[in-house]
Amino acid sequence: MTTRTTPPRRRGPVGWDARAARFAGWWAQALELVLPVTCAVCGEPGKALCRSCRIVLRRATAHPGSLVPPPPLAAAGVRVWTAGEYEHELASCLLAFKNGGRTDLAPVLSAVLAPVLTAAARDVRKEPGGATAPVHWVPVPTSARARRRRWFDPVASILGGTALPRNTRVTPAVSHRRVRGRGTGSQKARGGAQRERALRGTMRATGVRGTVCLVVDDVLTTGATAAEAVRALRAAGACVPAVVTLAGVRVPRSPQENA
Repeated sequence: MTTRTTPPRRRGPVGWDARAARFAGWWAQALELVLPVTCAVCGEPGKALCRSCRIVLRRATAHPGSLVPPPPLAAAGVRVWTAGEYEHELASCLLAFKNGGRTDLAPVLSAVLAPVLTAAARDVRKEPGGATAPVHWVPVPTSARARRRRWFDPVASILGGTALPRNTRVTPAVSHRRVRGRGTGSQKARGGAQRERALRGTMRATGVRGTVCLVVDDVLTTGATAAEAVRALRAAGACVPAVVTLAGVRVPRSPQENA
């Protein structure tokens, strides 16, 4: 693994999104005077996540592990690390944070992400040449349409508030590029192969040549978005051994598991 120790210059979006999420959290606290906050999972009044649901979430995500890579990432030879499966408390918190305006959940999700980053960084350190090279966490960029709808980038906000492992840093090196005839909006109605074709060539990366980068996403489904970020980073000269995600949809290991 060929690396360089000089880091790319840190760009502004992650810091801005973290500040935006904090501001929204302060605004949510102010609204509590009129509209009391409730638990994002069970609806119990008083906190963004009640004590019982917080305990369940902590237990469910206490031991981050590897996930079978979806086809686009498997083809790229990329490992996947995740905090847990996209279900129950974790799914409820992510949905509320991303689509329900519950930015007060950002600290909760940042705490969930931290152990995954630690596990992934430890794994990278085992590779030849990876013991001393800085690891760069690269958030998958949100689309312009999603940013207008939410006015912040969920992945960048969560990552910006996460306690990072030693000798690692956040580097928002990937951005969207306009490709004629293709948008970068919602991919929900498309299947995995359709998403991969639609996203191919829609991202670019800069300032990462010779560095070790791990892509960070919130939810991994088909893997098409993360795979495009991996492609862009590798095209820019980065080594990308893995993808890190808060939650993943489990890919069956064998045909029998589809039965």
